[in-house]
Amino acid sequence: MTFATPIRIGMLLIAATLAGRLDAADQFLVIGGGYAPSGNQASLERNVLFWQRVMSEKQVPQESQSVFFADGDDPDDDLQVIDRKSIPKANQWMAEFLGSLSDLGLSYRNHRVPHVEGKTSLQNIRGWFDQEGASMEDGDRLLIYVTSHGNDSRERNEPHNTSISLWDGERLDVEEFVELLDKLSDGVQVSVVMVQCHAGGFARLIYNEGNPDRGLSKQSRCGFFATVYDRPAAGCTPDIDESTYVEYSTYFWEALAGHSRINQPIEPPDYNDDGYVSFDEAHAYTILRSDTIDLPVSTSGEFLGIESMFQDEQHPDLLPRELDYDEVLKFATASEHAILEGLSEQLELSGPDRLSDADRMTRENRSRGRSRGRYRGRRDDPAERLRRQIASHLRHRWPELANLLNPTSIELVTSRSDEFIHAVEDHPDYERYRELARAESQQLDEQEKRVKYERFVMAVENVILRENLVRLGDANAIDHFHKIVENENGSLPRN
Repeated sequence: MTFATPIRIGMLLIAATLAGRLDAADQFLVIGGGYAPSGNQASLERNVLFWQRVMSEKQVPQESQSVFFADGDDPDDDLQVIDRKSIPKANQWMAEFLGSLSDLGLSYRNHRVPHVEGKTSLQNIRGWFDQEGASMEDGDRLLIYVTSHGNDSRERNEPHNTSISLWDGERLDVEEFVELLDKLSDGVQVSVVMVQCHAGGFARLIYNEGNPDRGLSKQSRCGFFATVYDRPAAGCTPDIDESTYVEYSTYFWEALAGHSRINQPIEPPDYNDDGYVSFDEAHAYTILRSDTIDLPVSTSGEFLGIESMFQDEQHPDLLPRELDYDEVLKFATASEHAILEGLSEQLELSGPDRLSDADRMTRENRSRGRSRGRYRGRRDDPAERLRRQIASHLRHRWPELANLLNPTSIELVTSRSDEFIHAVEDHPDYERYRELARAESQQLDEQEKRVKYERFVMAVENVILRENLVRLGDANAIDHFHKIVENENGSLPRN
């Protein structure tokens, strides 16, 4: 199979100039953690720890890494943690069948991220750009990883000016973030990975002031974002069980590392067979592998959505949005081909009209979700019916369980815990319930199904818009797109 490549839009024109200094260096900046202990979940800590492990495996020098996390080196408890495996089984069954699993085992402790330079404050981040950032030279590369919470824009007329949540409730919005990048030399290449809610607003960092009306930045910038500007992202949890983590950067760093968080090897997503996994390929891998509410975006996709267009009456030579699928594949890069074919298989899409089929499914799933309501349907799930039957059996045996603070209830999770555990696990429907519950936990809900179709639609649109950018013939736009894509195809270490 021959794929369309960056050469299609003149990608080799300035390749020699991008080689830069032979001693060019990489710097890494991490902004992690929540806004307060109650919003600083264990998964945010584990994200940074996984990132540090990957950096160590890639032999990235410690002195080139700067990590700001939550309250920094303050010894007070700042991390929200749930360790369900430490909860006695009787308490787990009492919560699951007769109470609530919410916050079961919740506790707080100090974070355990090593080599932290300070808390995630505006002062510290600004200071980093004034000092370390100022020392960077043309040809150097800055890679920024944000694993935090995020907020939508406070300004109705600037909805893309979203923000990163910092400690003590501070915020770093798109406009100020771009101002900080502007402090760097124009020749510094910037790559970012952001996984907070509303992260997609930062995809406009390629523009001056983060605003397309202000023109394109002179600096070479690119980024990958867990989701679009107007949606929350998946992933923040106090649970310490990393095998359950499905947020964006879990898969992104996994793709670059060649193994999962729990050290299970993966097949490297080297979709173009050039011997290394690029950031772009890690992004594509994440789009394919993650089953979440996220709709991941990149700076190249954001650029195309703003600077390119589909066929209309004034532009009959452009490709239409409703292009046959086989024609779309002819223009797809290796990563895009992997996304389109992989999602087609997952979603059972076939034939030339896959885009219209995916469009229809996004509408149907959205309508179906509204008709079901927020809770309607849950009580009819097979697993839920069996759970209620087991709970009814337990209450019939011990009527005192009507109040979980009754002395008998307390005895059943302490001195009589074995008796209670046997009553649950000896129920004739227990094994079937557990089997159904496991199966249902692995099924996509309506929102997760819809976003899979939306990912397919976005991938198709990006392929067509890229080809149309060439047909529009704006040399400056094509050249800048080239720089974005060149940066997105970077890797660790540099190729």
